[in-house]
Amino acid sequence: MSMIQEFREWEATYDPTPPKSTKTYNKFFWWRRYQEHKSLPNPNKVMAKALNGDYDYSPYWKQIQYENWFEEQDLNKFRATYTGSYENINWNERKISKLFYARKERLLKDAEKDEANRLDSLFKDMKKEFGGNEEDIKEKFYSFEGTIVEFIEAYKATRKLPTPQPVPKF
Repeated sequence: MSMIQEFREWEATYDPTPPKSTKTYNKFFWWRRYQEHKSLPNPNKVMAKALNGDYDYSPYWKQIQYENWFEEQDLNKFRATYTGSYENINWNERKISKLFYARKERLLKDAEKDEANRLDSLFKDMKKEFGGNEEDIKEKFYSFEGTIVEFIEAYKATRKLPTPQPVPKF
């Protein structure tokens, strides 16, 4: 059995049922269905933010995948219940797909902005906490292979920061 056949069998049984939407409707951001990630406030350390997921991939990428699933479900439901003329079925399917396309396009723009903001905040927070040059941090980040937490630990080790000494007891 080839990899393509295995993938097709897996894809036929895969059901990425998204979580229920917990967000109330917002007419200004109607394309977002789910609550955004709550970032830690600025005074927190870089490591705490990394463990909280503040620098991870944007959740909008997952929402785009959910929209593909929702679109497929809506089109299948429409095809199963359509009773109109055969000539109009493509036009009605296109109206359904058009809404999902607009939603995915806006989510993609949000994901790209969010991804850039997360990386910028990582570099700025590391510069603020450990010192150094932001360009140097970027260069090391893009050449590093590992998780963000591992990168923070590795960069901290290269900075050779003084370790705090315990307070002597009198």
